[in-house]
Amino acid sequence: MNGWLLIGTAAAASYLMRSLPLVVFRRLTLSSESPVVRLLQHAASAVMGSVIYLALFGESFFTRPVAHLHDADALLKLAIVILAGGLASWLRSVFRPLMTCTALYASALLLGVG
Repeated sequence: MNGWLLIGTAAAASYLMRSLPLVVFRRLTLSSESPVVRLLQHAASAVMGSVIYLALFGESFFTRPVAHLHDADALLKLAIVILAGGLASWLRSVFRPLMTCTALYASALLLGVG
């Protein structure tokens, strides 16, 4: 699966997941804390996470996930992405985890870790 196909599929899936409840449940009112609303919020994050993963690692790591364990730079990137995802879920914000993890990754590169 190439990158553009993944981006197109992710965009279509994200659009459908956000518009389908409006069409199906337009007469129902859902609270912002309902499980359906929370699922849709996390689904959009999962789609963006898969696009970011493919952009960072390419198709070789997508088809062979164990290859992360043999490459120090890939292992560092994976750790930063997991940390950013955890922080974004915990803080329910994107900007602070993005800035924090970008600075952490840049520091690791400057120190020669990656």
